[in-house]
Amino acid sequence: MDKNKALESVNEIKELMEKSSKFVSLSGMTAVLAGMYALVGACIANNLLKSGDNREELIMVASLVLTASVITACILSCYKARKTGQKLFSKLTYRIAWNFVLPLLTGGLFCIALLLHEIYGLVSSVMLLFYGLSLVNVSKFTYSNVAWLGYAFLCLGIVDCFFEGHGLLFWTIGFGGFHVLYGVLFYLQYERKRK
Repeated sequence: MDKNKALESVNEIKELMEKSSKFVSLSGMTAVLAGMYALVGACIANNLLKSGDNREELIMVASLVLTASVITACILSCYKARKTGQKLFSKLTYRIAWNFVLPLLTGGLFCIALLLHEIYGLVSSVMLLFYGLSLVNVSKFTYSNVAWLGYAFLCLGIVDCFFEGHGLLFWTIGFGGFHVLYGVLFYLQYERKRK
């Protein structure tokens, strides 16, 4: 009996330490919704590509997908933090934001440079690669399996570099498919057990 109590105490201490040193307000639903937004955006982009040269509209669609994903992530993280009694904004949150945004911003600026120089074939590869780097970079502050999602994006981005003309397909697989799959696996591994 005392052994069970000791084990429970150790598990409680472990959870408290994890909550204080890791950002655990992520939600599987965030990834699923981001993936769904990306899939809808990819469908719209595919229709735009069929109807001619619509660069401005494509940029608008990508921006809307990004904005919707960020807003959803903020809302669901805020909800989960409140539900678990964790502070959403702390030094850890700002550290995560910096480590996530720095590679992402660098990649975004590189994409803009590619677009300005009319080098369209590598834009999707750059998006996948720098997003993957952001995930790997931020994984040390949150769930470690975020790194595996990052590695998947890195591999997909490298493969995409060698298949010009299929950027939308790779973008859809990564931002749509990988996010949905990761969100479901995340839910099964972390969230379903706690309900």
